[in-house]
Order: sequence, then C-alpha cells, then structure tokens
Amino acid sequence: MITTPTSERRCDVVIIGAGPAGSIAAIELARAGLDVVVVDRSDFPRFRIGESMLPHTQRLMEELDLMDRVRALPHVVKKGLEVEFGDGRRDAAAISFAEMFGDGVKQTFNIRRSIFDRMLADTAAEAGAEHRFGESVTGFDGLDHGDVRVRLQGGSIHADWLIDASGQACVLGRHLGTRRFLPGFRNVSYFEHFEGVRRNTGDRDGFATLAMCREGWFWMIPLDETTTSIGAVIDDRLAREIPVPANRRLQWCLEHCPAMAERMTEATGPETNQTVGDFSYTCGPHAADGWFMVGDAAAFIDPVWSTGVSLGLDGGVHAARRIIDVARGRRRPTDATAAHHARIARLRKVFLGLIRNFYDHSFRELVVAGRGPLEVHRAVVNMLAGDVFSGVPLRVRWRWDLMMAFREINRFRPLNERIRPHSLLQSAGLRLPEPNAGVCRGVPRRKVGAPAWQSV
Repeated sequence: MITTPTSERRCDVVIIGAGPAGSIAAIELARAGLDVVVVDRSDFPRFRIGESMLPHTQRLMEELDLMDRVRALPHVVKKGLEVEFGDGRRDAAAISFAEMFGDGVKQTFNIRRSIFDRMLADTAAEAGAEHRFGESVTGFDGLDHGDVRVRLQGGSIHADWLIDASGQACVLGRHLGTRRFLPGFRNVSYFEHFEGVRRNTGDRDGFATLAMCREGWFWMIPLDETTTSIGAVIDDRLAREIPVPANRRLQWCLEHCPAMAERMTEATGPETNQTVGDFSYTCGPHAADGWFMVGDAAAFIDPVWSTGVSLGLDGGVHAARRIIDVARGRRRPTDATAAHHARIARLRKVFLGLIRNFYDHSFRELVVAGRGPLEVHRAVVNMLAGDVFSGVPLRVRWRWDLMMAFREINRFRPLNERIRPHSLLQSAGLRLPEPNAGVCRGVPRRKVGAPAWQSV
C-alpha cells in the first residue's frame, strides 16, 4: 500500500530503496508480521540494467514461493552463457550450467528489471509492507538499535532497524563516510535495448554473451521474445579516447567489434545510448548498531558475471532473517549485525576474485578453450555461475585452485592458443594511450605453443 507521510511514523523496520534487495527484505519481514516501511525517491516503472541473473536468484525465488510470478512475466530461460573474443575469429566458448557439480538449480532467467522490480514491490505490498514512493531521505537523527530515526522530505520515521537498499546512491554509506572506491575497476557502461539482434539458438538458446576486447567487454542479453539488452563496459581512461559523444559511444563500439557488429546486422534501436559509471566500491562495515546494508548500498562489484541482483537479493533475505531472529529472541542484535557483515564481506571477496580473473588475459585464454583436465572446467562453471553462496565444496575448490595454477603456467608456457586481444581503438585507426594500462592485463608475449589445455 502507498500512504501519505505524516509528521512521524513508528515501525519495526524502515527500508531505503524499493529495488530487488529492499523489496525482498520487505517481503520476508512483512510475511513474518513485522511492521515495514519502504522509502524510495522515485516511482515505478523505471529502467535498470542488471537483467541477467545467476542460478542463485532462481533458487531464492523458488524458496520464497515467487518463481511462479516470475514465470508469468515476459522473460528468457537462461541455462548458461558464452564467452568470445571481439575479433570474431573463433567460436564462442559455452559455459553451460548443466555442467556444474552438484544437484542444485542449474538454470535461471533474463528479464526486464522494470517488470521484475515492480513484481517484487507489489508482492511486498501484498504482504503488508507500506511504500512511500517519491520520498527522499534527508538525514539521520539516530542509528542505534531500537532508536533509528530517519528524516524524510515529508516527515520522519522512527524504527527499531534500518536496512539501506538504496543501490549506488549509498545513502547510509555516504552519511557515514565509509564508501571507498576500489583501484583498477573504473569503468563506464553504454547500453540500450534493441530488436532484431541475431541471437544464440539450439543448445545455447537463451545464453547471455560476453565479447571481450582490450578496452573492456560487451554484453548481449535476450530479455523476451524480441528484445535484447546490449551494452559495452569500457575502461574509463580508454573511453575518453573514443572520438564521439558519450551518448553515441555504444554504436561506435559495436561498429568496431567484429563479433558484435555481425550480431547487430539487422538490429533496430535508438541511435543514442544510456550511460552509467561502473566504479566499484565498498561501504564497510556492512552492518552495525541498528542498521544493515544490502546490495549495491553495501558494495558494487564490476557487473561482468551478473552478480549484482543475486547479491542484492541474498543480502536482503539475510538481513531480514537476522532481524526476525532478534525479534523472536533467537539472536542478540550485535550477533545479527556481525553475521551480516561477515556474509557480505565473504561473498564480496569471492566475487571480486572472480572478476579479477576475468580481466586477466591468461585466464581468458584458458576459459575460451572450453574444457580442461580432471574436469577442472566444471569447477570453473560452478564458480562463474555464482554457486558460492553456501560455500565452495571440496571437489570444486581443489579444481579451481588447479585452474589458478594453470593460469600462472599459461603466462610463461602456452597451454592454449595465444590470442591477441582485439582493440576497438586500434581497429578505428587510433592509438592506445601510453602506457597501455587498459583492462586486459597479463597479455602473454610468447609465441603460440601446443594447446595442452584443450587437448587433455
């Protein structure tokens, strides 16, 4: 339900942000009988990227009895992704979730965020959460458990707990002065929706696509029967060398990437693009006193492995359940916040490691081979599919460690075909700025050797 703000509202939990992280927390809390108020400065529907999910998202949707609602919305079943180099000279490598170790969920979905977010917010309202759309937080007069006081444009809210799910606005992190940007992950994204994009078919129907180049990478995500989300994530320093305005850089990047240009031959869509800075950061600690941070409000990690929504949903559920534990007398408040911080910090560390590997060219060369000895490639699928939320089982962990050893060996003795990264700037006749500190690091310089990785 949506109400008009009064001078002060007393509730159990106030949540900043009605996106997936905030809404999933509101659903859990309201279903448990707690009084919840969700504050969001904008209204729905609204455009968001982050449209491709990890299998963990579907697992949570099923656990919370929400998957039937997802199935009722336009979406695409996602059973994996493919990775290729931007020059288009090699077949893309398939990363099929079916090859994952274990008997868990091995598929997920791609979906427009506008309808997905709306569904979650509506479900929270049905459970009894109160929404205040169009209301901005102007400050905090208290953040202690039992005495959280949030000032709004139209009044104030007094609550026992606060959950900050404000996304990259980082309302609480900015207030506390704890947001810290991560060196080496300063990118900018250019994106839009298109019709008529040539998609994957057959065994790869519904797969998302990553196309890698020296300056960054592209995504291609089928959203429904006709619409495809297309984006380019480019190193911020190198993006400044692109000789067109920011709102036309997606088209320029597509034209200078053979693998993507071929996909876009018959595509139609806007001539301009939307732009957002993908500057990774953290706002630790992620919980303390009377508050929790979830999703991008806690930390933003490069979007390459589609981790954002899954981390937000997981964090929202985890925070809500810790609050419920305290309300039921099963935990002390300090134990609840400590457990939440530990979980967010652990998952952030794991996914940050996966992302660092993506930007390591030696790792990329091995991934595009598709297979490896001792089924090590299956462990890679587990990790890239984000099957780490409940820990990494031994049979995955030792194979992943072996993959890391192969990555280091490959720097000096080729285990797969040596691949020179495609450069968008160079293909346009432009020079890479010196020194060459683009996102593709660790490019081997030795000649091609026997493809041992692929042949074993």
